[in-house]
Amino acid sequence: MIAALSHKGGVGKSTVLSSVAYALRKETHWRVVYVDATADALGSDMLAPGCRVEFGTYTFLSGVDAIQMCTVEADNAAVDTLPPGPIPRGAQLRGDRLRDLVSLLAADYNIIFLDLPGTDEAHSDIIRAAIDVADIYFLVAEPATLNLLYNLKQRLPQSKPVVAVLNKHLDDAPGKHEISQIGTSKFGKFAYVIPLEGPVHNAVMRRELPAKLRGVKFVEAVDRIGADIQRLILDVRVPSK
Repeated sequence: MIAALSHKGGVGKSTVLSSVAYALRKETHWRVVYVDATADALGSDMLAPGCRVEFGTYTFLSGVDAIQMCTVEADNAAVDTLPPGPIPRGAQLRGDRLRDLVSLLAADYNIIFLDLPGTDEAHSDIIRAAIDVADIYFLVAEPATLNLLYNLKQRLPQSKPVVAVLNKHLDDAPGKHEISQIGTSKFGKFAYVIPLEGPVHNAVMRRELPAKLRGVKFVEAVDRIGADIQRLILDVRVPSK
């Protein structure tokens, strides 16, 4: 399972993660699922436009034993997706339920992408559980939040691979050295810089998947990230189905 983390919302985490999930589904024979645990549901909206569920990530994490998927086959989704769905009134999102959800999905999918809220609340039960059960950490920042991302990495176990993405980068701006450090672990260096591009921003504003655009560097970057994650999984033998 790949857990996407950031210390702040709005850095492009959902945009990059959903696009990488699409790249992996497109280029491999693996079964890929995108689990959306964010309040704005941007990633699931881009991957499965128009698909709404009553029993999504939040209902399962609150204790309801039911999920409704948006699938490639039935819903024309770009990737099989579990949207967040409605948050039951007064519900507590439980870390033990996240572990149950990952185990349930692992029976049917080779790789699980988990999009978590962009927050610095390290005490969050589901974020703590995600850190525990993840096979790979996927960290995303924009230039203004690099220091926050560096601090986040320092609090993660050093025994697992880290993939780090600097998003919305401008030519000749600082940050490349810092993201390189953040993306370096004992498994190698997995650090990527994605430029700020108008067509990508416009697609996100329309809640459309920018990985389907043509002629933008964003697509080249996410394809490269997807290919490197595929090799990383095989090289370090991260558990997959």
